[in-house]
Amino acid sequence: MLKLNGYEVVCPICKGKKFSKRNTLLNTRGMTFLKLDWLNESAINYICNKCGYILWFIDDGRDYVEEHYVEKKNDIHDLHIDYETSKANEDECPICFSKRNVNDKECTNCGYKF
Repeated sequence: MLKLNGYEVVCPICKGKKFSKRNTLLNTRGMTFLKLDWLNESAINYICNKCGYILWFIDDGRDYVEEHYVEKKNDIHDLHIDYETSKANEDECPICFSKRNVNDKECTNCGYKF
């Protein structure tokens, strides 16, 4: 997931939250005619990995602060359990019983730390 200057970047079409980044030249006829395309301004693009929609940001010298983060998936957030049960198998979380890799240090479903 991506935050830009503190704002979460979300695709306006599909609500996707994963993007690829690229820089693009903003060509003008005059500079192209003079073969000076490299002097044109550029833009920063974020391309939605889900639907391909392109978000454009002008690259005019202002600072863009990118923050990449991972959302933790927790489908059982309404279920509050504050005890550990001994009925879970070694490859299951003792709180939510979801399957897990025995080498994992945290449950990917509920966030329980082993």
